[in-house]
Amino acid sequence: MVALTKSTTQFLAWTASKGIETPLDLNERSDGSRYTTAKVDLDNTSDILQIPISACITSDSLDGLAERLAYERKLESKSEFAPYMDVLPTLEGGDNPYLATLPRFWESKRLERVADSGQLERRMMNDARKDLDQWALACVDSRANFLGDGRYAMTPWLDMINHDASIQTRARIEEDKGFAGLGDILQLQSGKNYAKGSEVFISYGNLSNLDTLVDYGFVSDTNPCNTETIAVRMMGQQPFTLTVYPDGSVDAGSKATLRYNLATPEELEIFSTIEKGTGLGILAKPLSDRNELDVQSFIASTIDEALYETKAGAAEAKDDELINMYLSARQKQFELAIERITHKFPGIEY
Repeated sequence: MVALTKSTTQFLAWTASKGIETPLDLNERSDGSRYTTAKVDLDNTSDILQIPISACITSDSLDGLAERLAYERKLESKSEFAPYMDVLPTLEGGDNPYLATLPRFWESKRLERVADSGQLERRMMNDARKDLDQWALACVDSRANFLGDGRYAMTPWLDMINHDASIQTRARIEEDKGFAGLGDILQLQSGKNYAKGSEVFISYGNLSNLDTLVDYGFVSDTNPCNTETIAVRMMGQQPFTLTVYPDGSVDAGSKATLRYNLATPEELEIFSTIEKGTGLGILAKPLSDRNELDVQSFIASTIDEALYETKAGAAEAKDDELINMYLSARQKQFELAIERITHKFPGIEY
């Protein structure tokens, strides 16, 4: 912890003037990142934030929120949110956390080191919005929250609290509660007990490592919500995505697709004997011992191929902590999946 910068001190004075109440302290590290600690002992029912909605920048859509944020930034000191804008991360570095840590701003050489079968590249292409201000879009992607009434918000203070996927964060909106004339109040509970002085966390949602890498610039090697995906293409068939869950299990949809794709004509005859529209339910269970062995062998082979690439990539990226952690977690999940399959099907070839 270091002394607060001038911009952070001014931000805290501004939040108080806006009626934001919290039993938390805002702290800074030498790299410019921020974190929150408890001023007093807190239990899992304690409100850790009370924020008037009027103190938030809001919009009915994420795109609209990015446009609103870009507009407020152009106003500079004339914006009523100027002290908040001054503590948002930048693309240029300085006192505030650096948005260039997000993969969307990486150089191509660094992106090429992410050996995840194109998972990151596909996600970034899907999320790209060249028509929007890229600074504002990155801030919204990494800091906005849903209010529950159809609106999205950039919420001062809330976006300074770090993420812990194991916490059950609860939020609610109380009508006309708090400071007179400030309207509805967003109230937040962390859902965990904290001793005075300890760092306080919230959950940003059930996010995979890909989600947190793309939008927040970090990953966890112990993420209970992590899922890893592999794009599968079979000759003559529609491509699909195979998903591996934290416990090493594979999504039911992929198994159902493979049961159908790998079935013999005889095994497919059952579909002609059942009522129209009910056939897919049969694929939720093995069609036959032979078919299921082929399905599991295909899954193991597909995962093993992705594992080989990921493992090599993690070893090559030892000098890049973020990429190495991302790939190592992916590697661990794939190894668990193959272990699960080989345990259930001893001697399976793949």
